[in-house]
Amino acid sequence: MFTVIKLLVLLYKAGLTSLNPNLNSLRYAPAYVKYFTSVLLSCFWCLAFGIYIGELLTIGYNMIGHIAIISMAFGTVIVFRQFEKTYGPRSESVDYLRMPDRSSRCNELTDEERKQLAMKI
Repeated sequence: MFTVIKLLVLLYKAGLTSLNPNLNSLRYAPAYVKYFTSVLLSCFWCLAFGIYIGELLTIGYNMIGHIAIISMAFGTVIVFRQFEKTYGPRSESVDYLRMPDRSSRCNELTDEERKQLAMKI
């Protein structure tokens, strides 16, 4: 029984992490890209669950629903990995300037300070 509770807590924490755009792989992307990708993934998840729930009358449609749900799980993982590669932190980035939830702190560089540092290089 304790193992089942631990599994449910693990799934709950993983679900919160994957749904929070400041914690999942979309955290480095610009705001408009986060929004568009979240809307697109949610539409496909709704379609997958619609196929799964709506077609429970026969075993063939039920198998198609399972394939749709499993495909969306793999599709979401692929999208998150691609965003991690595309918008992830660079090797020279300063990670201590971020809060634990990846939001910015007030001591980050301003645009003017970034321009001055870019002019020095």
